[in-house]
Amino acid sequence: MSLFNKILSSVLAFGFVVFVSSDSFAAEDKVTNTEKTTKEQETSKADGILFRIENIEPLKNKDDLIDRCKFLVTVYNRTSKEIKEATLNFEWTDNIAAKYKIEGDKVVAENDAEKVKTVITKTITISSVLPHKQKSFEETIETDKCFWLLDQLQYKVESCYAEGDNVTMKNSKLTGQGTCGGLFDYINSKNPEYYSEFKDVPDSVIEKQAEEEKNQELTEINNGYGVTIKNLDETIDVLQQIQ
Repeated sequence: MSLFNKILSSVLAFGFVVFVSSDSFAAEDKVTNTEKTTKEQETSKADGILFRIENIEPLKNKDDLIDRCKFLVTVYNRTSKEIKEATLNFEWTDNIAAKYKIEGDKVVAENDAEKVKTVITKTITISSVLPHKQKSFEETIETDKCFWLLDQLQYKVESCYAEGDNVTMKNSKLTGQGTCGGLFDYINSKNPEYYSEFKDVPDSVIEKQAEEEKNQELTEINNGYGVTIKNLDETIDVLQQIQ
């Protein structure tokens, strides 16, 4: 299915809600940490790290009710270095869905802004995005407001480590001074670059990437094991010489 058809299907499925909440889309997406604001028609940086949200799919529970949403985060690395690992905090704010309720035979509006505010959050980790390459990551979030995930995103780059950064491994996590945190550009569906700068993602991409990442992890484990054995052998040799 083409990207256009995927988006069209999503719009038809949630058309009424999107129509009601369309006025709220006028607000610009605020980005903390990097202190940037993403405008709808803004041209992204030539050396940036672009990402978009796509393939949003509602998931039903055993009672046949939507309680989760599956989606892809597709990243396009325009830089000349591999993005080793980055952690991003996503946040969507819904000020519409809880605004109206039915009391008897009337629709009543709630005027208290705090009571109608619903915040959806998700922390994602991207890894091993090669220079000038695109990579997609499948995510799931617990919410029934799948339509809200397409554009109304606020995000914060918690950390980003690129090839050549001075980093160390602690508790199975990269730590140190990352250099790519300020390079991220969120591209929403109103931006022409949403369609021109990314390739459509086949369904097989995620499975292939998962297999590649598993093989890479196994290689790293084997390499680490080999280094450990070598160091152990050298230590034994030294001890034997001392004796």
